[in-house]
Amino acid sequence: MKTHKTALTTLVFAALICAACMAFSASALAGEDGVATTDSDKIVKSVGGEPGKSDWRFPAPFTFYPRGPGYVRMSLLFDTLTWKDANGVIPALANGWKVSDDGKTWTFYLNTDARWHDGEPFTASDVKFTIEYMQEQEGAFKWFESIDYIESVEIVDDYTIIISLNEPMASFLVDIAGNIPIIPEHIWSGVSDPSKFTDDDAVIGTGPMKLVEYSSAEGAYHYEANYDYYNGKPIVDEFITMAVSNAAASLTNGDVDEATFWGSDVDAVNDFVGDDDFEIITGPSFWVLQIIFNCDADKGYPTNNVTFRRAVAYGIDREEIVEQKLGGGGMVANTGILHPDAIWYNPDCEGYEYDVTAANAMLDSLGFIDTNSDGIREYPAGGDLKFTLYTTSTYLREGELIQAQLEKIGIAIELTPSDWTTIDSYLKAADFDMAISGHGGIANPQIMNLPDWPASTYDSEEYNSLFKEQEVTLDIDDRKDLVNQLQELVAEDLPVYTLYHPYIWCVFNPEVLDTWFYTRDGICIGIPIELNKLIFLARYGDANENGKINMQDVTAIERMIMELDDPTDMADANKDENINMLDVTCVELTILGRAPIRCE
Repeated sequence: MKTHKTALTTLVFAALICAACMAFSASALAGEDGVATTDSDKIVKSVGGEPGKSDWRFPAPFTFYPRGPGYVRMSLLFDTLTWKDANGVIPALANGWKVSDDGKTWTFYLNTDARWHDGEPFTASDVKFTIEYMQEQEGAFKWFESIDYIESVEIVDDYTIIISLNEPMASFLVDIAGNIPIIPEHIWSGVSDPSKFTDDDAVIGTGPMKLVEYSSAEGAYHYEANYDYYNGKPIVDEFITMAVSNAAASLTNGDVDEATFWGSDVDAVNDFVGDDDFEIITGPSFWVLQIIFNCDADKGYPTNNVTFRRAVAYGIDREEIVEQKLGGGGMVANTGILHPDAIWYNPDCEGYEYDVTAANAMLDSLGFIDTNSDGIREYPAGGDLKFTLYTTSTYLREGELIQAQLEKIGIAIELTPSDWTTIDSYLKAADFDMAISGHGGIANPQIMNLPDWPASTYDSEEYNSLFKEQEVTLDIDDRKDLVNQLQELVAEDLPVYTLYHPYIWCVFNPEVLDTWFYTRDGICIGIPIELNKLIFLARYGDANENGKINMQDVTAIERMIMELDDPTDMADANKDENINMLDVTCVELTILGRAPIRCE
């Protein structure tokens, strides 16, 4: 598919469901494992997953699969008002913003240089249209449900817009401004059902990449650079993410240039240590694997009983699971969900150390007794205490260990492998007993809106009240106290029992691209992936255009000012068409984390 030619009063300046299966052309998938061949100058190839596990659906705002990899593939095409780099929130489609003292009124000053991929100008009308369109499509796509905080949108002029909230939202710059992809009014105004819109125009955004082709069958995405991008100069011509059967071998053979490794892949990563042809960066995974319990009052017996859930927790040896499955590639998880590397982490949550005696006592107290001495307890009304435990093939070993551990306390487990899509559908319908599932975003308190996501069977008035209160609490210390209480409640009530946090590594060939990084607190709302769109750009202030802003750029700009080198547009850090000491200052402050990318 071809696309066409995207007290707070401080003013801040700055810096899927695919309807038809589309396939790459023969030339685009000419190599082994679907590796593309093309005549362009700079092509970067990345591992998107294993065959059958790398399709995150059509990368448009209403059709991507609502997990992190799906959002990230869409984000290469569509920009948000703000974004995040390695250090935190930065401007994107908004050059700057200010907020009222009560935290309810946000004024955004928009970028005047942004253009849609088809050449049409981006204006405030597109922002207003996007927000109101998403509100009209309420329920169509849960990823953006926080948009309900927005009460009204007012256009001041073509490049100034005021967003009014119905109540303050502490995480607004990340969870709304940095999450909602802005879509072009001139295209989407005629779309009545966004979930079925997969035409060429559906992927026209303002982002640094354009979609060339997408293959659902191959789980492959092929992008080309948007050379008219408003927020930096592309340093690659094409980017391709695809499925490969063996990521380590594909890297070694040069079939791909970058791959992510998780948890039990630690041995594969160690093979690259000391190899001069590759570099490795380690990031906090901001990801958790957990058992989700059905807490539904009608459908969930006995997993809807908190004492039963605690008995199961005491009967699971998480240390053994981490040792047997990860072999040093992860850690036992925080039972409060949030990752230990997050600023919101509560280290004081109940840990449920493996204790068969405690587990047996709890089950006895509930009347689950092994009356026939066959090793399996029975329900008080009769029948074996037996459950179905859903998992994907990736986490089958974890399921086998849990099956063996729970058998020791008289609970029989029927282990049922399936795929993410099927398991997610069971969880959403409350049609399950227990499931092993994982997700990212656990550096962001907003992920705790539904602690048992993607299920939603847990219901607690106390928990809901605390969550609502932390959302509108602007003082960070007060909010942290509330988030701590949320974590403690999760650990006490156990709608989920967290198993482990895997470690994560990015291994890459620096000769092809060396700008990979992990985003502070994760991309967007906390996605623990190294594929931040900024890796493909030389941004303003990046005087030597290597995709990094550091002291070399300060030196380069100083040399240009002294007329020792020819000037470059990228050295004009404040975009005032002059290269002078203001640009040096802008880059210095950016490097020190004291200023955003642009200084105007």
